[in-house]
Amino acid sequence: GDERGVAVYLDGEAALKWWHRNVARSQYAVQGWRRAKIYPDFIFAVRRRDGTSRITLLETKGDQLDNLDTAYKRDVLSFMSQNFAWDDTAPTGTLELVQKNGETVEGALILMSEWRAKLPEYLS
Repeated sequence: GDERGVAVYLDGEAALKWWHRNVARSQYAVQGWRRAKIYPDFIFAVRRRDGTSRITLLETKGDQLDNLDTAYKRDVLSFMSQNFAWDDTAPTGTLELVQKNGETVEGALILMSEWRAKLPEYLS
């Protein structure tokens, strides 16, 4: 139910090039330093004013789940955002990165009680 609200919000955003509801344990995942993978709930691309795009991997969590696992996921996504760089070599895994045109990738974890306040900053 809560994630549906995020999906409806994303669907109405004119700044988005596209968005995808990621299916846990079967689609795109991020591997951190722990064994279990992180399956972000949403992946979307925002059109910037300069013509480039920003791809965001968004994990949402219910407030009751704000615990050590949530902190770990936030740390992984933050680390990925700060250290990501496009690579001119062959694609890796199932996410094919083929263009070097100024696009960036970032990850974010937002608690469900905060998504209405925090999500807009990822769309600008």
